[in-house]
Order: sequence, then C-alpha cells, then structure tokens
Amino acid sequence: MPDTKDNTLVLKLKNEDNASFEMLYKLYYPSIATYISKNSGNEQDTEDVFKETIIVLLKNIRKSDFNLTSSLKTYLFAIARNLWLKKLRDQRIITTDRFDEQTCLHEDFDLEVVQDRDEKVTSWIKKITENCQRILKAIFFFKEPMDSLMQKMGWKNKHTAANQQYKCIQQVKKVKRNESDLMQ
Repeated sequence: MPDTKDNTLVLKLKNEDNASFEMLYKLYYPSIATYISKNSGNEQDTEDVFKETIIVLLKNIRKSDFNLTSSLKTYLFAIARNLWLKKLRDQRIITTDRFDEQTCLHEDFDLEVVQDRDEKVTSWIKKITENCQRILKAIFFFKEPMDSLMQKMGWKNKHTAANQQYKCIQQVKKVKRNESDLMQ
C-alpha cells in the first residue's frame, strides 16, 4: 500500500516539481541499478532504463484513472524490470539465472548466496567447450560489447553472434540440468 509520502511525491511529479525528480533518483535508482547490473546490464543500461521508467511513470500518473495500489518503490521497480527484460529479449540476451527481485528491493544482499551462485555458474561454464567459455566470459563477466566480440570472433553479423551466444547458454543449461539430475 502506498504511504502518504508516496502519494505526495506522485502529486509533486504530476506537477513537474524538479525536486521530486531528484528525490525519485536518490530513493530508487540504486535498487534498479543493482537489479540491472546483476542481470547482464551496465551503467549506461541502468541510466536508459531509469529514464524510460520515469517516462512511463509520468504517462501513467497523468491518466485520470491512475491509482497507486502498491508502494512507489515496488511500482517503479516493476516498470524498470519489465523494461529491462524487454530490452534483454530484444537483444537476445538470455540470463542464465533469474535474480529474485525481492532481493533487489532490499539494500542488503546476502553475500554468501551471491558468491555461491557465482561459483555454481563458474563451475558450469568450466564444463562447456572452450570456445563457449571464451564467448560467455567475454559477454557476461567482462561485459564486452557484442560488436567488439563479433570482430574478435570473425562473425559476419549480429544474428550469428546471437546464435553463438544462445548455443553456449544452452550448453550451460544442459550442464546445470545434468548436475541437477545427478543430485536427485
């Protein structure tokens, strides 16, 4: 449920009060940035998604039937998450791990859980072909731009690059499935 502060901030945003935009950034940008960075994004992606999120928010609050039924933080996070997932789909970037958005809504992350997840993903990557290891590490660990990777790998176009990335991710998923089957 939205509190009085949320409703006041929404009203100020509706009236295009500059201080309210600064407050929005200060309060909600960090959790959105964390979510995007944990899901294959970088600082530029975060800035783009946050700007788009604000645009969507402004369009929605200007509608006469707008009614904030959750906290503003939850509402903004849902918009940002949907925009980011759409962008990932459009770029054909498939994350190997779904990051729990409730975790992102809280500032304190359980470091052990994150480290454990990273260790598991790294162990799965070690079990795939060397070529796929290079590709996935370049994309997900070193955040190498796809254009640069295309040139380095000698791929002719983005479609080929996306296919290679997809095939490598499928290898990781297969290793993960096989490991899960052995555990059962």
